[in-house]
Amino acid sequence: MAGKQAKSPNNCIEEIRHPKVKVHDPGTGMSAILLNGKKETVRRIRMDGCLAPVGERAADFVVSHPKTVDVIVELKGGDVDHAITQVEATRVFWRSHAEYKQGQTIGAWIVCSQYPRASLKIGRYRDDFRASGGILLISTHNGEERAFSDFIPKRP
Repeated sequence: MAGKQAKSPNNCIEEIRHPKVKVHDPGTGMSAILLNGKKETVRRIRMDGCLAPVGERAADFVVSHPKTVDVIVELKGGDVDHAITQVEATRVFWRSHAEYKQGQTIGAWIVCSQYPRASLKIGRYRDDFRASGGILLISTHNGEERAFSDFIPKRP
């Protein structure tokens, strides 16, 4: 069964059991990989242009590891401020959607072509994510691999 894909009727949600869950945006050529070493069933949800309402801002994907974390992924060229807007719109939408499991941690990952200058907006947004129980990561490493646990704050 490993590697088998079953698309939902609306073709926005895939349940997969791959050890490496890849998300890719053909428009930017950017991709990211979430590691799923135990090959547990995770959901790869296409948001922008699929599950999110037409005309609404949205990140590219939510990758959901049940009972662990939902990771919002935005694969961006260079405009990180716009990526933050897309991630926040997706976070608000996702929390009210039937597919979201109440109480599940939400993290976010922005993969971009160049690292943004340090800005107060980005710093505040990272703090906001941490305060809500998740982690926001920004990376310039196209194709980077991360564990789902990287998006959950470590408890002291």
